[in-house]
Amino acid sequence: MTSTIIASVDTISLKDALAYLDSADGDELGAAYALASDRNLLDGGDAEPDEPDEPEVHHALFLLRRARGLSAPSFDLMRIQLRQRIAA
Repeated sequence: MTSTIIASVDTISLKDALAYLDSADGDELGAAYALASDRNLLDGGDAEPDEPDEPEVHHALFLLRRARGLSAPSFDLMRIQLRQRIAA
């Protein structure tokens, strides 16, 4: 099992949010994907959790932004950005 930054799937602190952003080199969407993956790992307990889907990544992005005092992200914009990454 890989180590996660968070200890709970329920909350994320400012320190946690900044740790995810730091590990993703400031890439907010990359940090959200990593957070969603970690939440799946903690929630399911499987060594090989399912990859997060778009709503899970959006919720993780929402948690990262809320912890930093920023506005909620657009689901549609996030979906476009994820699809652009996959296509690249």
